[in-house]
Amino acid sequence: MGATIAAAAYAQIGVGQDCTALATNALAAAGINYHGWPAGYLSLGRTVSAAEAQPGDLAYYQNGGAGLAHIAVYVGNGMAVHGGWNGGTTSLQSVNVGSGPVFIRVGG
Repeated sequence: MGATIAAAAYAQIGVGQDCTALATNALAAAGINYHGWPAGYLSLGRTVSAAEAQPGDLAYYQNGGAGLAHIAVYVGNGMAVHGGWNGGTTSLQSVNVGSGPVFIRVGG
């Protein structure tokens, strides 16, 4: 499931959308239908440590760096796909931004 979510996130790089649309679209590729505020994605699975994080895990931020909550898709090697960055487009950036990520293993 994680590989499917990560691949769906990569496929959205360059798309103009916010972070919740990115997460919703990536999860939909794995058959999970959910859309809500960033904190709501915490209810979709269990939190895992940074050492346990795998591609396809979600990364929740209480403060994504602009004073607002944020959600992204972790893709491995310290990187995540973030929606709503670089002028509102989806881009590949460090997973370590803002308040730092809380990793969510969806469906696990």
